[in-house]
Amino acid sequence: MNAVTSGIIYALVLTGLVMQASAQVNVRSCGAAGDGRKDDSKAIQKAVDKAKMTTSREVFLPAGHYLIGASIVVPSDFTIRADKGAYIELKRGSNQYLLRNEDLRNGNRNITVTGGHWNGNGWSQTRTIRDRVDNSEFCFGLFFYRVSNLRVSDMQIDSTRSWGIAYMECDTVHIHDIRFHQNPFKDAQGTSALLQNGDGVTGGGDHVLIENISGFTNDDLVAFASGGASFQGRMAPFPAKDYRNVTVRRIYPQNAYDSIPALKAVAFYTFGHTRVSDITIEDVKGNTAMASVLFYSLFRKKGYFSNVKVRGVEGTNVYSRAAHPMLPFTYGVIGIKNSEIDSIDISGIRREERRYNVPQLMIDDSTTIGRLRLSDVEIRHAENVQGNLLLHAPKAVIHQQALTAIKISSL
Repeated sequence: MNAVTSGIIYALVLTGLVMQASAQVNVRSCGAAGDGRKDDSKAIQKAVDKAKMTTSREVFLPAGHYLIGASIVVPSDFTIRADKGAYIELKRGSNQYLLRNEDLRNGNRNITVTGGHWNGNGWSQTRTIRDRVDNSEFCFGLFFYRVSNLRVSDMQIDSTRSWGIAYMECDTVHIHDIRFHQNPFKDAQGTSALLQNGDGVTGGGDHVLIENISGFTNDDLVAFASGGASFQGRMAPFPAKDYRNVTVRRIYPQNAYDSIPALKAVAFYTFGHTRVSDITIEDVKGNTAMASVLFYSLFRKKGYFSNVKVRGVEGTNVYSRAAHPMLPFTYGVIGIKNSEIDSIDISGIRREERRYNVPQLMIDDSTTIGRLRLSDVEIRHAENVQGNLLLHAPKAVIHQQALTAIKISSL
């Protein structure tokens, strides 16, 4: 063999090794069956471990039905990519997450999860809240704790016991193009699951962008929280913190079974006198049971919202059944409760009201607002709907108020 031939062979071998090192790892190559019967948890995790040794650090789930009994655990600098025909289902009674980041104490960085159809078999799972994040089973769908640079996109999530996507204490987050279809019933007897803390996307962090979220949830379709939440009467061990720079846009609440609307579209919550600053909410379109947009400081501890802009809200409260007759009247279409806001600008409101004489904006008696601007509002109502349809704030403290371009008329 001459030197030229040896050089060519060496180059080919080296090229093959480089390609192998950079290629994504297909879970089928690690033994995942994708048949909906075999537990593929170990095979998928084996693929993750194998991909950690490559430069791509990426795992691919092709089309198939992947049954898992344990969470898929994702390390730093890693991508999980699923085909749109990949259906990932958590075993009934597993009491796990579908997927979580690896380090639930110190956190991780640079995680991307995209694609797939995920099902958490929600009401078969049991939540257990303990003193730490890493020893609790919140039964979220996808759970990310203290992750810096998080990307989640292009998937459908069905029937999780708690929030579909949870990100807590994260930084630089982009979650987009997610559709939810939670189960509106707790059992075969049709017991309502509304108000059971079954959110879609919920979390807290700095520099957050949530966009193009649609579907049905038993609670908030999108929520932002500056601290823990209450599950079954116990507070989750997430510390109360200040956050800033949060944008939520293009949010589309939808009905389940054509008649049951999502509970709320967008909600911001504070815990323990914390502050959330620089909030933008844009293009919230669709009817809900309880509120399109809500700001609420929980547990009688007044929190703070700063520099808030709400633009392009279209829809109304449409739900009332014997079990929850007062839902549409609780917060108004846009509600502010027990909070202090230095400045809030609300514009581009469109509503057709055929049933309830609910004010568009309800501000409770314990709220203080420095400057309120409400403009470009058009409310059209049926002849039988009479009363105050615009603003209800009888005892709230509002230092400066400007209402312009308001039109209320009959259909």
